[in-house]
Amino acid sequence: AAAAAVADKVVLTATGFFKYQANSNAHPYATYGAAISEAMIDVLTGEVRLERVDILMDLGNQLDAAVDIGQLQGGFVMSLGYMFTEELKVDSQGAQLNIGTWEYKIPTAYDIPLEFNVSLLKDSPNPVGIKGSKASAEPIMCLIPSAYFAVKQALYAARKDNGLG
Repeated sequence: AAAAAVADKVVLTATGFFKYQANSNAHPYATYGAAISEAMIDVLTGEVRLERVDILMDLGNQLDAAVDIGQLQGGFVMSLGYMFTEELKVDSQGAQLNIGTWEYKIPTAYDIPLEFNVSLLKDSPNPVGIKGSKASAEPIMCLIPSAYFAVKQALYAARKDNGLG
């Protein structure tokens, strides 16, 4: 039936809005989390390594905890790439200059924190979500400053250790 609809150019998309009743929580669907990162830098080469990252996320009731944790890990590593290795370059007309992975460095297995702990908050159902759930992948991107500030603090510590401030 779907193939016939596509052949006949019938759009199989449905849209709508979900209206929930206001309660004491102004944003009951909001996804919350916390992250702590430990970083090590090599002051001679500039190499950065995340030694440990601990993350706790409130995703409401998990529909599938393994999928949620995988989404959180993937979203965090993707964000590490945005923060530390990827650099989008364009010319004056807006054409991308770094087309392939030779110039555009996405995260690799070596960019994943050595110890990577992701936990989900228990007993925190979302009163307006499907089966009490919340979104899982993109919200983790808001926690990437944890890694940035860990690297920044490691740089400050290295400078202080070497009498440079």
